[in-house]
Amino acid sequence: MLLKQNTNITIKNSPEKIWDYAHDPVNWTASNPEEHLGLVFNSRDNRPHTEVTFHQKETVANFYADLKGQIMYADRPKVLVWTGVAVYPILFFKIRIPEGGLLTLEEKEDGTHLNHNVFMDFPDSVFGKVIHWFFVSVFKGEKAVYNHTYKELKFFKEQLEK
Repeated sequence: MLLKQNTNITIKNSPEKIWDYAHDPVNWTASNPEEHLGLVFNSRDNRPHTEVTFHQKETVANFYADLKGQIMYADRPKVLVWTGVAVYPILFFKIRIPEGGLLTLEEKEDGTHLNHNVFMDFPDSVFGKVIHWFFVSVFKGEKAVYNHTYKELKFFKEQLEK
């Protein structure tokens, strides 16, 4: 069962500058300091490239997540596709949720359109359905994921339009 959120914003700056700023782990972490706890790309320059693995610690909907993933495809400054598995330790369980995203930048007349579309793929089992229901219904997970992602984009806009 997929939970998908599409977020976008227009930034008055070049795709190259947005890409370089947003993919600096220091800036990514600063884009949502209440929820981002650190990001490392396992590359010489600590930046995303196709096939580079990464490790991010964060909170989503007030749940700690330890996300390990890989950049499936990166074409600077146009598109980045990532996937991974986030481990959410809840009570005595470690719940593993596959997650991923598509980040695109498209230059238009009014600026660069930055889109970050993310997903969480809850297991198709009774346990997965219960977790999905709690996440969406009780913890307002869809709104939390949207707010989390939009806060990042808004930060980039504010910093790059100064």
